[in-house]
Amino acid sequence: MIIQAENITKRFGGMVAVNNVTFGLKKNEIAGLIGANGAGKTTFFNILTGNYFPEEG
Repeated sequence: MIIQAENITKRFGGMVAVNNVTFGLKKNEIAGLIGANGAGKTTFFNILTGNYFPEEG
């Protein structure tokens, strides 16, 4: 795996932004992240890039 994240959870105060997300990406794979406004897409990306640290996972 090039990128692997397991059971990621991120909270801001009492609000859960990302809840128990598992994600893996192998070499030469392409993935997209789709969701409604406020679903946690940017937060999850910030966790993958090290800008935020998850509470769990």
